[in-house]
Amino acid sequence: MTVERHLVLVRHAKSDYPAGVPDHDRPLNSRGRRDAPGIGDWLAGHVSLADVRGCLVLVSSALRAQQTWALAAARLGPDWSVRRTRDEPRIYEAGPRTLIDIVASTPGDVDVLVMVGHNPGVSMVVDALCASAPLVAEATAKFPTSGIAVIEGIVDWADVPSRAGALRLADYAVPRG
Repeated sequence: MTVERHLVLVRHAKSDYPAGVPDHDRPLNSRGRRDAPGIGDWLAGHVSLADVRGCLVLVSSALRAQQTWALAAARLGPDWSVRRTRDEPRIYEAGPRTLIDIVASTPGDVDVLVMVGHNPGVSMVVDALCASAPLVAEATAKFPTSGIAVIEGIVDWADVPSRAGALRLADYAVPRG
């Protein structure tokens, strides 16, 4: 039996720029704290985990990504209880090659992989992996904070690097709180 897998890319919510705070440690601003729960609401309504073997959520070690996921996760429904969450420091400041390598190393028992990260890496992964389409053009022209992209067409995570340009962007949204 062939299992289709889904890659869900989430850009962190809007962050603050406090003076003297290193980039990695920047927190969400008030808009980010308002919008991040909307990410969870959107995921709960659009990405069902009811029939999947497993879901892995990889979150950048940056504070703004950690805070985004904490606020989003609090809004997920009961079928999201199958998820495992792990911090992934390599996501912070990663380019598309590193992010695609992380995807390719996903365990086989994971049917849905969620990555909470940063731009420009997130939009560059969409551009690298997805076949040209109007939705791809929209997502890669501007992938704002709180943006979500759902990529389909993955049969085996290890094959993702060789499928560049052949996957489908099934959904793209920018939920706001």
